[in-house]
Amino acid sequence: SSSSVVIGQQAVMAPLIPKDKRREITLSELEEHKTEKSCWLAIHGLVYDISKFLEEHPGGPEVVVAEAGKDASQAFEDIGHSKSSRDTANDYIIGWLEGHEDMKESDTPQEAAQGGGSGVGPLPIVAAIIIAVIAYFVFTSQTS
Repeated sequence: SSSSVVIGQQAVMAPLIPKDKRREITLSELEEHKTEKSCWLAIHGLVYDISKFLEEHPGGPEVVVAEAGKDASQAFEDIGHSKSSRDTANDYIIGWLEGHEDMKESDTPQEAAQGGGSGVGPLPIVAAIIIAVIAYFVFTSQTS
């Protein structure tokens, strides 16, 4: 069936490393992998090798390579990645960044480590409040 073909392709695309095979990666080692051929980045203490995912990245490879070889946590959260994106990212975890031993067995956080992380920000809430206030004044001025 076609689903087994897709699953097979995903297995080739995403070299899932079992959690017990992950290793500690130093910052200096991370910094060596900042090209399209070897593209690693750290997000919330986990290190990802996304070299094979670059062409699939919806934002294009350039935006990812710009963050490669360093901690990309803030850039990753600023974009507001979906749960599906975070689940896909789990397939590319190769280890944890030195000093983040607590992340050894972790998956990609579903929310930002520092409060929230929906990626939306306060704008929709502020807009809703403004619309409600305007609607209130329009309604009350018509009933007077």
